[in-house]
Amino acid sequence: MTDPSAADEHGRYEGARAVKFGSFTVLDLRGTWREMGRQYGALASHGLNAVFTEAVEGRFLSSGRSREALDSIAEGFTANYPYRLKEVLLGISETSGLDLGRTLLVNALEVIASGGLWTSLPGCSGIAVWGEYSSGTLIYGRNYDYAGWFRELGKHLTAAVFHPADGSLATAVIGYPGCVYMTTGMNERGIFLELNSGESSGGALEYRNRIPALAELFMFLLDSPDLDQLESFFHSTRSNFAYVAGAADDQTSRCFEWPVFDVKRRLSVKRPGLMVATNHFTEPSWGLPKPDDEKFALTRTRRQNLLNLAEHFKGSIDVPRMKKILDTRIEDLGAASDSTVYQVIAEPGTMSISLKVPELTDWTDIPIGEFM
Repeated sequence: MTDPSAADEHGRYEGARAVKFGSFTVLDLRGTWREMGRQYGALASHGLNAVFTEAVEGRFLSSGRSREALDSIAEGFTANYPYRLKEVLLGISETSGLDLGRTLLVNALEVIASGGLWTSLPGCSGIAVWGEYSSGTLIYGRNYDYAGWFRELGKHLTAAVFHPADGSLATAVIGYPGCVYMTTGMNERGIFLELNSGESSGGALEYRNRIPALAELFMFLLDSPDLDQLESFFHSTRSNFAYVAGAADDQTSRCFEWPVFDVKRRLSVKRPGLMVATNHFTEPSWGLPKPDDEKFALTRTRRQNLLNLAEHFKGSIDVPRMKKILDTRIEDLGAASDSTVYQVIAEPGTMSISLKVPELTDWTDIPIGEFM
């Protein structure tokens, strides 16, 4: 008997589709939030189950952590989720072959790996170039850093494009299958957004009675037709943890330094046409000392290296050049390291992205705008 929840041989299910680009999958999801969750679960069933087997069972449970402790983290992480995203998780659990408990564990994959803190581990780097620094349109590159073993999960990396029936903006969320939140994404208006830990400047204070910022950023993109609207959401929303968020459209980039008690957009820009974000605040009005570089994954060194590379290649930075910049390791005066588990380049003007998992895949170009 055919499983009614299974996707067909053409990668389609209930009006949605899955399209492969090399090792990566784009999910084109449409409908209500529960319907999009069902589509997600059916189309990404293999990846979802593989992540549960490889990470939850193969890493967390096999290391001696109890299922009860993991469930507590996963349930706590989603307890204050927006209702829309809870509906997605319920939908995934209906069609993926994972029950709701296992679905929540996959969703909390990175939270569990970070020891229960609702943040990414320090190490991520972002660089945006436009104007005099770019050879053409704005280009935004980011290295996503985490525990090195996450590279093994890179073969399941997914760009899930949500087309909500409620009229929200179509939004692509890039990450591991089943992680229903946003650390890297772009919406149909070409607003790109990426998140880095800001613990080195904002401290490790964590509020568990707030909506996780990882979920809030997804909501921001669904409702932001331009950067001004996006900025209003940052100024209206208290984060649950300290972050540095980089954003861009096809004309300019902005950086928001977002501790739990305030938010500031960087205004002291010394290099028009260049924005670099690592894991510390650089807006002088905070009055903060520079963080310990060794303790916080060389955040100052990575920032300075990217600034230097941008200056060296000023005026000639295109997508191929950005790929080389992101691939340059810290010891070679770049920002990549063994903790760089995947890389993303976005070109909002052409609605295109490029993805790579170091030592696992080559750079793969994806016309994400075709799915918006």
